[in-house]
Amino acid sequence: MKQSLLVLLLLFGLHYTVQAQTKTVEGKVLDARTKVPIAGATIKLEGSRTTATSNERGDFRITAPADAKILVVTFVGYQEQISEITDQPLVIGMMTESKNLEEVVVVGYGTQRKKDVTGSVSSISAKDVGDRRTVQISEALQGTMSGVSVTRNSGAPGAGSNVLIRGITTIGTNAPLFIVDGIPNSNIDNVNPGDVENITVLKDAASASIYGSRGAAGVVLVTTKRAKAGQSSFDYNFEYGLQKPTALPEYTSSPDYMRYFNEQAMNDGATAGPFPNGWITGFADSLAKNLNRFPFFNTDWQKEVMTNSYAPRVRHDLVFTMGTDKVKTKASLGYNKSGAFYDNYDYERYLFRINNDLKISDKFNTKLDVTYKRTQTQNVSSVPDDNPIFLSRLMPSVYGAYYSDGRYSNGKDGLNPVAQINEGGFEKGWFNQFGARLAFNYTPVAGLTFTAMVAPTFDLDKFKNFRKQINYYDYANPSQRIGQNRARTFLDENRNENFTANGQLLANYTKSINELHNFDVLVGYEENYSTFESLGASREGFALNDFPYLNAGSSELRDNRGSASESALRSFFGRLQYNFKNRYYLQGNLRHDQSSRFASEFRNAIFPSFNAAWTISEEPFMENIPAISHLKLRGGWGTAGNERIGNYPYQAIISFSNSLFYQNGSVVPLTGGGQVEYAMNNISWETTSSTDLGVDATFLNNRLNLSAGYFHKKTEDILLRLDIPNYLGYDNPFQNAGTLQAKGWELDLGWRDKMGRDFNYSFSMNLSDTKTKVLNLKGTQFRGDQAILEGGEFNEWFGYRSNGLFQNQAEVTGAAVINANTKPGDVRYVDINKDGKITPEGDKVFLGGSMPRYNYGGTLRMDYKNLDFGMVVQGVGKKNSVLSQDITRPFQAAFGNMPLGMVGNFWSRNNTPEQNLAARYPRLSRTSEVNNYEMSDFYMISGAYFRVKNLTLGYTLKSKDLLAKAGIKALRVYATANDVAVFSKFPKYWDPEAGTSSYPIVTTFLGGVNLTF
Repeated sequence: MKQSLLVLLLLFGLHYTVQAQTKTVEGKVLDARTKVPIAGATIKLEGSRTTATSNERGDFRITAPADAKILVVTFVGYQEQISEITDQPLVIGMMTESKNLEEVVVVGYGTQRKKDVTGSVSSISAKDVGDRRTVQISEALQGTMSGVSVTRNSGAPGAGSNVLIRGITTIGTNAPLFIVDGIPNSNIDNVNPGDVENITVLKDAASASIYGSRGAAGVVLVTTKRAKAGQSSFDYNFEYGLQKPTALPEYTSSPDYMRYFNEQAMNDGATAGPFPNGWITGFADSLAKNLNRFPFFNTDWQKEVMTNSYAPRVRHDLVFTMGTDKVKTKASLGYNKSGAFYDNYDYERYLFRINNDLKISDKFNTKLDVTYKRTQTQNVSSVPDDNPIFLSRLMPSVYGAYYSDGRYSNGKDGLNPVAQINEGGFEKGWFNQFGARLAFNYTPVAGLTFTAMVAPTFDLDKFKNFRKQINYYDYANPSQRIGQNRARTFLDENRNENFTANGQLLANYTKSINELHNFDVLVGYEENYSTFESLGASREGFALNDFPYLNAGSSELRDNRGSASESALRSFFGRLQYNFKNRYYLQGNLRHDQSSRFASEFRNAIFPSFNAAWTISEEPFMENIPAISHLKLRGGWGTAGNERIGNYPYQAIISFSNSLFYQNGSVVPLTGGGQVEYAMNNISWETTSSTDLGVDATFLNNRLNLSAGYFHKKTEDILLRLDIPNYLGYDNPFQNAGTLQAKGWELDLGWRDKMGRDFNYSFSMNLSDTKTKVLNLKGTQFRGDQAILEGGEFNEWFGYRSNGLFQNQAEVTGAAVINANTKPGDVRYVDINKDGKITPEGDKVFLGGSMPRYNYGGTLRMDYKNLDFGMVVQGVGKKNSVLSQDITRPFQAAFGNMPLGMVGNFWSRNNTPEQNLAARYPRLSRTSEVNNYEMSDFYMISGAYFRVKNLTLGYTLKSKDLLAKAGIKALRVYATANDVAVFSKFPKYWDPEAGTSSYPIVTTFLGGVNLTF
């Protein structure tokens, strides 16, 4: 009995002790401004893992040690709140987080807070670029921003992409101006993706007019990473990947090829085809009896050419970061190498960058940056249209790549792409770029900063094309030469040297009066200078086929050439920004340019712009609308120019050439010169004016973001070659005459939130559309499959309208046809002008624009504790495309392959009438090629597609005991897949982005590891 009583007393004392060591903290979490309860907020004891979550009324309860003093409260869209524990129930008010709006956005010659931007500006972060794991930055931009269209037609090693901002601006070059750390750069892909801090795109003329004559097509601003005070780290990143084609066309085997080739011959009037039926039906026996003889091969040329099922890709990055109050340095060295599906083709690149920030005093600091890029490319030596990918699709299987003893066969009259890859020589390029930037910043008084900057860039490039002669010998008589790929071995070499210099003087003054009136004034002066020189030489007739140096070639078979150019641009510019209470915004830009590309009396131009914005959410009447965190209306108008029209369009250029002259009884070659083009000295700028309206908003405590806009831009004085009288004897000169118009809209949406304490997620999407119309060409016409004609779109498809296939001779008789060769099974075209015949002048019409419409993209990110996942999708909602002749045109060049996708789908005399009515392709015929393969809507297809661009899964280990002992701060491993899947109306064996006869679009699988020391 005593023992039981003792135990009860002991338990009671223990319970009392525990109660004395802990306490219960209660409270409510509210929005500090609206007093609305916040559900789902995380309440954590400082220095502990103990947490609680507020309910739908904002109430919470948490058990804390008796000595606990501080609670940390967090919730997405709100600033972290620190609250002291008291004996009374707590009421914790949380302030909305405006971090996203306070972010600094890079604009022309400066920065602005995101909420102060009044133009149409989009930006992406280092994570957006780096997580895509692309070799080139241009490819990483695809699908990231509205109004920015990124297209490609190849996945070849080192291939970049084309960037368009808000569609077409001119008939000439439409690439945007690239600026890296304030310095013009010829190619955005000259920057390591891992060095990028952020990328900003100035889309409207009101934002880009500060760049004047170079900003009409938009401006892409790249900011690289810099060290910060207190940083000290060394990072190493390694990744290895494998690439495979997303799709490849297929072709028939030898028996089927011969069968269909015979049908084509008989369709064109032959009584029989060139291949006896016994060869076809008994092909296996014929192959055994006629080994190594045409047509008794069955070569899969794509397999023979693309011997690598997977193309390798490797990347190394070293990054050193050190920052103190006085000196901050960030240095990086990147290495990339990409292989190909066939041998002797690769891309190798080294990128070095060092960014230094030096604080001389509180009023004076400097930046010193040095960059170096070296790219080496190697490919098989080839002439245009004879690249190995094209030939692997052209060559039918009846021609052999090898004899049975391993020697190269003659292929098709000496055309053997396998031999060309291995023995035909090479094309090599070495491209070196050295760059530097030295900038001084001086702040004599608060708010006033003077900046002086100079940035030289040197490009030293070398290119060597060595085309080796390959001799082919008979199988039965190995000493008998039966063919060769070229008459002589040929070597061509080029050396290019380019120097550019950029100098800037800037003065920036900011002033706030009583926190009501805020001013920001920028004035600047800039000079750009460029000089280019090229030297080339070639020789033929090499005695040694493996010695690719000019002195080994024949001195009788030689040539040389050279050229040079020089240009300069001088500019004065200014920007004035004013806002009242961060509520009403006004901004004006003005730039004056002088370009050496125009005659002295026409080289001056002024480009003004004006923006205004109203932040409605700052109005007092918006205080009681908690769902709206930020709401701004903006609009602007501005002009920008285009000076990319050649270096000397206004001058009378003398063209030199060699001609034969009869002198003293013999013919001698002499160099002569003459003016070819008529010079128009009043050529001036192409000018683009743009009007832009938009809205930027965030909702639900900045969790939901929206940006939308409409724009209208018009380019005038486009340079065109206008007709002059023939009796003048000159080519038509360029004159300012054309007018283009582009209209469009953009939409960006984003959502970010968290669930519980450890799970964060975000989603963003963008959608935009641009349509360009040609308004005036002064009678000039650019006719072709893609035409530029007044009233049409830029590069609109232009051809005949089809009306199926002729099914019988009765339909052909009396019908409007292109020529007398038209027969049943050929494409029937619509007689638009009803004149009884099909002619280009009377019956070709617009068939629809070729440019992509409704470009869209989306990004999903999720992370839970140390695990992260990302997905990027991208696509085109509308595009008119034409099926490549690689898969629609049999027997190209009179001998080419037969696409497998056509089998069973073409009109044939062997089909039933029902089968011919359902036929997708015309009959097999060489004589009707002019009819059947004219540009028309017969081969048009929807080019819309949806693509899963990127999937990434990563895991990060932070500085645990094991890592800490090794001196490692963090370790991240990741797996990535790029261009994972695509959905379109194209045949499964063709990628919607692939170009005709080009290297395939590729899917990339890679894994990587990142170490931080």
